Amino acid sequence: MQSRNGKAKYVPSEETAEDRDARTLFVGNVAVEITKSRPMQKQLKRHLLSFVPSAKIESVRFRSVAFKKPTAELPTDEDGKPKKSRTHDRERTASWRADQDGEAEPPKSFLTPQEKKRIAFIKQEIHDGVDAVNAYVVFAHAPPAGDRPANLPPLPEVMDPREAARECPREADASVFHERTLRVDVVKKDATVGGAKSGTMAGDPKATVFVGNLDFTSKEEDLRAFFESVVRTERGEPGEGADGESSGSEEEDEAAPRSRAWVKRVRIIRDRDTQLGKGFAYVQFVDRECVDEILALEEGKLKFAKRKLRVQRCKTLPGGPKLTTAHHKSPRTPPSAHPKSRPNSNPRGPSGAPGSSRPRPVALVPVRVPKGNPELGAKLAHLPKDERKQAKATDADRVARRLAKKRAKVLAEKGVKSRGGEKDRERVRKPRLPGGGFTKDRGSDKPKKRIRSGKAISKMNTKK
Repeated sequence: MQSRNGKAKYVPSEETAEDRDARTLFVGNVAVEITKSRPMQKQLKRHLLSFVPSAKIESVRFRSVAFKKPTAELPTDEDGKPKKSRTHDRERTASWRADQDGEAEPPKSFLTPQEKKRIAFIKQEIHDGVDAVNAYVVFAHAPPAGDRPANLPPLPEVMDPREAARECPREADASVFHERTLRVDVVKKDATVGGAKSGTMAGDPKATVFVGNLDFTSKEEDLRAFFESVVRTERGEPGEGADGESSGSEEEDEAAPRSRAWVKRVRIIRDRDTQLGKGFAYVQFVDRECVDEILALEEGKLKFAKRKLRVQRCKTLPGGPKLTTAHHKSPRTPPSAHPKSRPNSNPRGPSGAPGSSRPRPVALVPVRVPKGNPELGAKLAHLPKDERKQAKATDADRVARRLAKKRAKVLAEKGVKSRGGEKDRERVRKPRLPGGGFTKDRGSDKPKKRIRSGKAISKMNTKK
């Protein structure tokens, strides 16, 4: 088998489509200029091979390219022909020409969507509003040693393509190439690993936010830079204020200190035909506290391209499995299978919940805001502004107080009041009297009402 440049490439005859996907990488957020330049495509290959030096790349295919002219399939009528206006006049003209020339006009053939895309790609008719494409990189198999002449030295060892496709995303994901943060993932994953599709977001859903009301021409790099600046304003540089914080999962706890940015991944959902944005996206952070900082901000601060953003915490990731609750309805059993119930038996279970499968509502617990240190300002008064800011960001008590206040603000919108640590009072039970009642405080006695006799009441009710 030969490639486009004439070089022979070895592919095992027993390889299936799934085996080919297992050695294929998905690379997202690639600059559209790379599709127009062969030298830049070679630079992309060298960038990926720098993480797996002993591997080789067989081919690179570009997909999700936005073209100026529509390439989707035209709507057809019952006969399978494209719909056009004034069909009756066209048929009459075609029959008149057939009578004059004596030969019928040959039927028109229309281009398929694949042919339209191929022609538009060759002519470089790419939409100006979209500056990113996706790429699929296929790693090559090592050529068999029997085909090489004996007088030539042996070729260097080539890494197994499936192993290269598994190792490369671990290091190449979130790497920067031509001022763009790449999204690198393997196309075909093992069922034991998680079986996600290419381009989907993996990780903790609670560390991801849904962003709505975006402009259709929004770009991933601009959205990444916006949220990165917002989180850095609230939490400081990555690794400063989150050293002692828990991120919610073991993988993120290990990845957070060595990550250079708070934003982990950005994915803008695009239309399948035009490749323009649909107006919403998903932004994934290194831990859940970044999401708490974003949700606690005022709506006026979340403005991107002069538009107010709608931000919500995600329950599931795009393309990932849906979350199912732990409460499932138990199958019905016949009445004879149930044990005889006692007349005074409690219909609720041991936990106090009814016997039905309805989940109990989760009570909103008020947040306890810790007391601040009043001496912190006096200690930092002699320091410059930048050093004071850095010292405040690294103070664990101050960071915990700020997060507690922001959580209390979110709960206050739901009607839950916060509790201050210094205002908590213990409940004291009043002692019982020998007769069985409770003691009364003299100061709390209310003035007794006036007691009227029956004669006075009847006199008040009589008409004058």
